[in-house]
Amino acid sequence: MQNIHRPFLTCLAFAALFSFLFHGTGIGLNLLLFEVLVIGALFALRRIPLRPNTLLTVGGTLLTAVLMVLYGSTLSLVVNLISVVFAVGTLLAPELKGLHHSATVAGAHLFAAQRNFLRAVPVFKRDGTGLHLTPRGVLSITLVPLIILLFTSLYSASNPYFNEGAEAVYTWLGGFDMSLLSVFLLGLVLSSFLLLFTRNEPLLAWARQRVDALFPSGRSGDADHERAVRSEAVIGVVLLGCLNGLLLLLNALDIHYVWFNFKFEGQYLKSFVHQGTWMLIVSIILGALLVLYYFRGDLNFHSRNRTIKVLSYLWLAQNAVLVVSVVIRNYHYIHHYALAYKRIGVAFFLLATLVGLVLLMMKVRHQRSHHFLVRWNMVSLYAIVLLMALFDWDTLIARYNMAQRGKAFVELDYLTSLSDKTLPYLVVSTLQLEKLDAHNAQILGGPKRYTRQLYMTPTTFAKYVHERSEAFLAEYPVRSWKEWNAADARAYELLSELRVP
Repeated sequence: MQNIHRPFLTCLAFAALFSFLFHGTGIGLNLLLFEVLVIGALFALRRIPLRPNTLLTVGGTLLTAVLMVLYGSTLSLVVNLISVVFAVGTLLAPELKGLHHSATVAGAHLFAAQRNFLRAVPVFKRDGTGLHLTPRGVLSITLVPLIILLFTSLYSASNPYFNEGAEAVYTWLGGFDMSLLSVFLLGLVLSSFLLLFTRNEPLLAWARQRVDALFPSGRSGDADHERAVRSEAVIGVVLLGCLNGLLLLLNALDIHYVWFNFKFEGQYLKSFVHQGTWMLIVSIILGALLVLYYFRGDLNFHSRNRTIKVLSYLWLAQNAVLVVSVVIRNYHYIHHYALAYKRIGVAFFLLATLVGLVLLMMKVRHQRSHHFLVRWNMVSLYAIVLLMALFDWDTLIARYNMAQRGKAFVELDYLTSLSDKTLPYLVVSTLQLEKLDAHNAQILGGPKRYTRQLYMTPTTFAKYVHERSEAFLAEYPVRSWKEWNAADARAYELLSELRVP
């Protein structure tokens, strides 16, 4: 078989592998196996330079695949998909430094790869040497049936009546599995995306023009331009000086009332945190826009820019103090109302905000471009989501919240929304649940405020956990090895030991 057929056959082989690993099952060990084999094939098929972004994104892909095997969490899966997009972009164009450029390249490649695959589809052709395979030919022989089957799959997924009719037709044709075809076609699209190589030269040329350094416009000798820059600097000094004064007053109030004199008296703290968070978001966005506006051009190189630079540093530093205030608000919320995903999300958002403020200061100090800011913010955001994925948050939330009963308000309704792997940590005695419920009512100021319509009763919670545990114990043994993950296996072991009645 000629080498020219290799891309086509490779994609077919990996589409078949994808179908074997993912058809009719969940996601777990199969994700790691598929991605390890794909990455191995990529390094075997073409020479790939190991640059920092390549190591970061390919490493992130493998790390999140391993985390999927350990935790089986939706977060690990989402971050893995993000990592795959970044990794494909960096493998296609290792010379690009910005992850946002890599993602753009990957997006364009998704469509280009399908076109390349179709061009590689071999058809039979007869000539003087007989019947043989050629890399190009009448693609409609293969393409038309695939398109028809693809749209049949889409319509079947969207309409149960159409699906019923389609299944009947396929059964009549010989018991063909419609879902298997859908998985195979998805595997074919993904395999082409992951394994084929394309180069979008216009897009790459545009990306290469983006640089981190900022350069003067070359109009330093123009008197009118110099006056305009000085005038802009004076206005900026006045504006940033006034804004610094307002933010100083706000931060002083937060330090006094939030940092050192906060008193919890059973009040709901949701608005307490959300108001601070939204205020922070608006302040950061407006502050960043102001700094970016004033330091967009020649003011960066002006001899009299020291005052506005100092005021910009103070403004960004005071926004960092505002971040700390929201951190403390979120701490009080978690301390009195236990853990939840949004509270954890706020913590990581604040971390990203602090990093963004530091990068903005670096942009001003070292005369960097907007590209520098976007590039490093993308790297920091990606690193932060990888950090988030390192933890099994469902289990941590369940264990922490149950450990805090009698100390904090623990919402039973929220705990029932967590995944099955948390069930062993939700099995507690009726007496403990009643104590938890009584403490919840005490925190909110007694039974009058603790409205039963708003919160699940201990009896309902215990019944719900029992029913879910029974269903999990019955369902888990029939799972495929392909979807295995350590967290669910551990939950099954613990529930079996507990012998839930």
